[in-house]
Amino acid sequence: YLVMEYLDGIPLHQKAAQLGGRIPPEELLPKLPALLRDLEAIHRLGVLHRDITPDNIMWMPDGTLKLLDFGSARSMEGSKSMTVLLKQGFAPGEQYLTSGQGSYTDVYALCATLYYVLTGVMPPSAMNRLEQDGLQPISSFGVGLTEAQEQAIYHGMTVQPKQRTQTVEELAQELGLPSA
Repeated sequence: YLVMEYLDGIPLHQKAAQLGGRIPPEELLPKLPALLRDLEAIHRLGVLHRDITPDNIMWMPDGTLKLLDFGSARSMEGSKSMTVLLKQGFAPGEQYLTSGQGSYTDVYALCATLYYVLTGVMPPSAMNRLEQDGLQPISSFGVGLTEAQEQAIYHGMTVQPKQRTQTVEELAQELGLPSA
């Protein structure tokens, strides 16, 4: 059994729906540093979340973001294989396998979540992106990110794990946010 604190907020995807299907970057990005610090702390403890999606990040009444649902979390240490657990559009390619996961796995899922709530469009699955990457530019949806912020999200969603942003701290730096 897993017991979790009750959180009286709404999932990120519902917040996006309330705002017309997308969360403006000027509302979302300032809330990310605390969430990134929490995720970095989890990674420093050797734990992967493995299920970061818009329904597992809660927008709290005070405007903070809380990561929830650690039912899929696993230790990064050791050579034990991990169960294949994923949500299309948010899971990186290595999550379709039973090994090879790391902090970069959560980085991909977080960036896919950001892509979704900023654009209102589900990212294509990582496996579909292997042959031909159909990921549409965030700017094509009229989202007001800087070029560096847009590139940071793409770098975090790179299909090949070794070419992707490796840590949440690196992601914060690439987004131009206070580091974890």
